[in-house]
Amino acid sequence: MQAHARCYPLHQKNETELFVRLQGELITRYNVDEKLASEMAWDLIEVLSAVDSDIDIFEKYFLQ
Repeated sequence: MQAHARCYPLHQKNETELFVRLQGELITRYNVDEKLASEMAWDLIEVLSAVDSDIDIFEKYFLQ
């Protein structure tokens, strides 16, 4: 996470907020362990960023 934050400082706040929401959803909705949910959330954010996904649409429909 720290290396990623150094590379993309402008997106750090949005990605951190998205991470918290994703991790919370994985834990509460799918009963995923906190540590695993953390890894899954960061991996998903990295994939979404790599393919230039529209994060706003993802948040709107997945993180209601």
